[in-house]
Amino acid sequence: MSLIVILPSIFIFFVIRNKFRNLDIFLSASFFMLCIYYGSSNDFFIFFFGLFILICLLFVSVAIIFNHFKENKSVRNLIISVFLIICAPVAAITSSKLYPYSIFYQWVLFHPMQFEEAKGQEGFLYEIDSWGFAGMDSSLMLASSQSYNLSVSDDLKLWKMKNKIVCDVSRVYKVYPNLYTIFPYTNAECYKKDDIYK
Repeated sequence: MSLIVILPSIFIFFVIRNKFRNLDIFLSASFFMLCIYYGSSNDFFIFFFGLFILICLLFVSVAIIFNHFKENKSVRNLIISVFLIICAPVAAITSSKLYPYSIFYQWVLFHPMQFEEAKGQEGFLYEIDSWGFAGMDSSLMLASSQSYNLSVSDDLKLWKMKNKIVCDVSRVYKVYPNLYTIFPYTNAECYKKDDIYK
């Protein structure tokens, strides 16, 4: 599971751990965390089935929140639950935007030697994440450039020509000085022409 989900989960657990005995807060917190996971996942099956699960959980959560409020008249529980429900879609969108950065820093955590190599190399290119299914594979690549700003279209073209990079790039994110994460278009293999492994 991505760190982008694990870290907020730990934080929320410690903040509201004493409230887990209340089903309304527990369900709204679960909905919030599932939205973060849904936003940060690129798996097709999670995208397809996760939406159905989220919608069902939302309706169940809302029904239980208002039922508990009728029974207990706890304004504090109501505010916490409703706040988590309202913030959940924002959290999902934010986690999807942070995906290229979170994957990069997770990769750095477990590949410190390759990270050092990438920092000092021109034209470093390496796949750090992939997803999809047969015929629809996608990937996230780590790329380095000492001379070009890859987030600028013209610089990206020059960088690709100089390093003989084979692929069209849909999006670029600067994640570290001279390091970028790039999304090739779906089904586009991204590699160097002189890569001995190809």
